Amino acid sequence: MTVKMIAVDMDGTFLNEEKQYNKARFLKQYQQLQQRGIHFVVASGNQLSTLKNYFPEIAHQIAFVSENGAYVTDAEQEVSFAHFSHDLVDEMRTQISERYASALILCGKQGAYIGQAVPEQNLEKLNKYFKSLQRVDDLAQVQDQICKVTLNTSDYNFDVLYQDLEQLNCIANGSVKMVSSGFGFIDLIVPNRHKAHGLQLLQQRWKISNDQVLAIGDNYNDLEMVKQSGYGFAVANAVDELKQIADFVTAKDNQHEAVLDVIDLVLMRHAPFECQHKKSA
Repeated sequence: MTVKMIAVDMDGTFLNEEKQYNKARFLKQYQQLQQRGIHFVVASGNQLSTLKNYFPEIAHQIAFVSENGAYVTDAEQEVSFAHFSHDLVDEMRTQISERYASALILCGKQGAYIGQAVPEQNLEKLNKYFKSLQRVDDLAQVQDQICKVTLNTSDYNFDVLYQDLEQLNCIANGSVKMVSSGFGFIDLIVPNRHKAHGLQLLQQRWKISNDQVLAIGDNYNDLEMVKQSGYGFAVANAVDELKQIADFVTAKDNQHEAVLDVIDLVLMRHAPFECQHKKSA
């Protein structure tokens, strides 16, 4: 078994329901990963500033594939940033605002933006996921480069909203990719700029092949990276679609340090991960 990169999703995977992890255990593991020359990558739908907040001790050293793959950095150096054209952002903002203005979040390189229609009671949830969040008078005046448009579905029927979005021209014609990232959020992202693409850019940078990558996640926005990786993991609490394409499913869930157990298996050079449940052939 040769693993040279470990890529982890955060919410529902690395983090527990309180959005925490066993930091003391992980930092000891991280030191060993460094000694072995194994790269640790955070691959999440969250914005970069939010992700860095979880790793204050090592954020300046590690790589992040944030915004569902749109923004890739390595040791605080920008590797790639994909964003929508100004006209496409205007089209999405205008059409979505007609019915779902209170759900709309524009995600850019400098931060995330909400309009006046977002209810005050929704801010507690949003502030957990967006550490750089601004309320503005007019979303049309936001000058940032927008790499993702997110909808918080808390106040709506998820399935109805999802079906409505599918009717948007930009989604129907493939200009925009829609994905559920879990926890009541729907993300509209730049096509083919998903987490797997972000990992590929880092792999090229570090000369790492797919079969040397271990990726672990829990939701629909993890499908590409788990399928692409030589060692694709789904945590026990993952959606069924991810479990079906993963090579391995952990015995534990995100509440019980499933990812840290997998890292231990790598460090102990267990192959082929005897303590995990192999996907049925």
